Amino acid sequence: MNLLPVDLTYLQERFSALAAQVLEAWEASGHASEDVDMPVMLSQAMSQLIDLLNHIQDEQHDGKSEAAEINTLCGYGLHLVEELSQLAAGLDQRGLAAEIEQLSLPFALWFARHGGEIKLLAPVVNALAYFANQSSNPQAMAILYSQCCELIEATSPACEDSAANDPGHPWRLLLLNRAIVATRSHNPELMEPAFDAIVECLPQEALRFFSEGMEQMAVIDYPAHVREVVRRYFAAHASPRRLH
Repeated sequence: MNLLPVDLTYLQERFSALAAQVLEAWEASGHASEDVDMPVMLSQAMSQLIDLLNHIQDEQHDGKSEAAEINTLCGYGLHLVEELSQLAAGLDQRGLAAEIEQLSLPFALWFARHGGEIKLLAPVVNALAYFANQSSNPQAMAILYSQCCELIEATSPACEDSAANDPGHPWRLLLLNRAIVATRSHNPELMEPAFDAIVECLPQEALRFFSEGMEQMAVIDYPAHVREVVRRYFAAHASPRRLH
């Protein structure tokens, strides 16, 4: 698993390269006759945004940046990534759309590390899930776990509030994905806080999550210490209760 660099120069160059590929598909589809070339417009908007973020990054070193400004730019940047991805998907370029969406993860992490608040969570969670499925290496999963934690800390409280009655809400999926990544890390010190968050924040999901975890223990050759943690949480929160 090769995680994408959380670096503005990389993000600008990669977004520009992917936008060029979308432009080729755009022109081949007959859209070139339209007044606005959307891939070009999005690429230019991203370049302008990155220039501004570099300026903010310099200001942060001097303690001058404004949190509200960073939050606004965070939403704008993730929206640009999402819009280019959707544009590619609309041109029947599904693989390209997925590559673009993957940029949501390093983008969101950059904002998280610079005091930003993440509100557009769905593409970020999709990207996270993609990288989680690219490797079974415990060390790689431990790195991804730490990134999950960064995203959770930076997620807007509004996301958590709106997730209450939506089983498929990205906030809920983020907590569940972090617990899965923690299990794959084989590290109880990561598993336990991730499992505790499921119990505390998603109690209605605990039964299914720990039941499915026990099923995975039977299918996959996890180390004994990993099995023990899952068994303990299953016994406490998912196993049938008997009356005596």
